[in-house]
Amino acid sequence: MNLKKLFIKYGIYIPLACVVIFTLQSVWVNGTKDWIKQLLSNALVYGVGYQSIAFAVGHLFKADYIAEYIGWKKGSPFQFEVGIANLAIGVLGIMCTWFSGVFWLATVVAASVWYWGCIVGHIRDMVRNKNFKPGSAGFVFYFGLLFPIALIVMLVSY
Repeated sequence: MNLKKLFIKYGIYIPLACVVIFTLQSVWVNGTKDWIKQLLSNALVYGVGYQSIAFAVGHLFKADYIAEYIGWKKGSPFQFEVGIANLAIGVLGIMCTWFSGVFWLATVVAASVWYWGCIVGHIRDMVRNKNFKPGSAGFVFYFGLLFPIALIVMLVSY
C-alpha cells in the first residue's frame, strides 16, 4: 500500500494520535502538574482544530468521494456548506493555541453543538435510510458522539 492510500485510509486518526502523543511528550518533559491543561489544549488544537480542518478539506475538495463514503448522493451543493462549517470549527480550535479561558469554553460549546448536530443527522440517516456506511456509522460517528463529552469533562476538570 502506498503512502497516499495509507493517508486516505488512516489519516482521519492522525489528529487524535497527535493529542495523545503531544500530551504524553509534555508530561514526560514537564511532569504531571498541568497535564489536564495540556491535554485540553491539545484536544482543542488538534482534536477540534486540525480534525475539523481535515473534515473541511474532504467536504470542500473531495466532495464526491466524501459523499460516497458517507452514503450521500454525489454532487450535493450542501457539501460546500458542511465544509465551511467544519472550517469555522477548525479555525476556532486552532485559535486555542493563542487564546484560552472563555475562548476555550466557547470553542467547546461550538464544537459540541456542531458534532452532536451531525450525530443527530447520522442517526436519522441510519434509521430512515438504513445507511451504515463507514463515513456515517464509523469513526466519524463515534468521534462526533464521544469527543464533545471528553472535551466537556476536560474543561470542567480544568
